[in-house]
Amino acid sequence: MATAPKITPIREVENILAFRTKVGAETVRGGETKELGTVEVARFDKIRLVCDERIGSTCNVLVRLTIMEGNELVAFLDTVMLTPHAQLTRVYDVPGTKLNVAIDGIGSSSTQGSVDVLIYGQL
Repeated sequence: MATAPKITPIREVENILAFRTKVGAETVRGGETKELGTVEVARFDKIRLVCDERIGSTCNVLVRLTIMEGNELVAFLDTVMLTPHAQLTRVYDVPGTKLNVAIDGIGSSSTQGSVDVLIYGQL
């Protein structure tokens, strides 16, 4: 007597835009730090960071992702250095429940960087 093969339901992967800088990118002067906001990540299996330093930037921009517990900054998940006109994509296992996103302008105060930061969550 033959048995039917086991059928495993296929779970479709869904990607959701969980965070994005304001439209047109965020600008930061050299030596300046800006906190861009926080993003809830607890419901995702993985997250994808997408960064793009825009044309016209004249300094490097450091993007910082910090793990949070409640309102407390706990530890860096990652720091990413972008040079003018650079792009980067990285994928992370979800590190906790919430992330803080911030940028630092690296250079003299007469320079500025313009960066777009997006975080996609994968269900």
